[in-house]
Amino acid sequence: MRAIYLLERACLRMRQLASAAAILLFIIMMTAVLVQVAGRYLFNFSIAQAAEIATYAQIWLVMLGAGVALARGQHVAIDLLPAMLPRPMQRGALLAIVAVSAAFLLVLGYGSLPLLRMGAFQLSATLRIPMQYIYLCLPISAFYMLCELALSLVQRWPDPFPPITLDEEEAL
Repeated sequence: MRAIYLLERACLRMRQLASAAAILLFIIMMTAVLVQVAGRYLFNFSIAQAAEIATYAQIWLVMLGAGVALARGQHVAIDLLPAMLPRPMQRGALLAIVAVSAAFLLVLGYGSLPLLRMGAFQLSATLRIPMQYIYLCLPISAFYMLCELALSLVQRWPDPFPPITLDEEEAL
């Protein structure tokens, strides 16, 4: 039980950090886009750095946002068939889903390590920052999503695929 408590606390803290970072990245991205539009249409001058900032903020936003969406159960899932299975088979289906998802995230995290090494020597086109900082979103988000996936497995184990009530469906 202590391990589950620690996992929940760690995931909650990471979720708070990821949510705050996502909000900040969205603000940065929107500001950069507005600066770019203003520069182009008001001053007839294109600001390449603003486009690059918006692009990299969006990349980080998508990767961290995927973890936040996983925490909230907002990823697309077709769970009609597993929901009709008996409870032991539902748990087996949940384990299979988590195993496949975890394998993907492990490949994503491990596969990003060569990019990080290469990114240390590669600079972005206009900002001239090491691309390593941009590529860092891959292992960070993979680790965060793995934590959320583990927590989801623990929380859903008693009732892996609960039926959606009419009120919940209307709220969605």
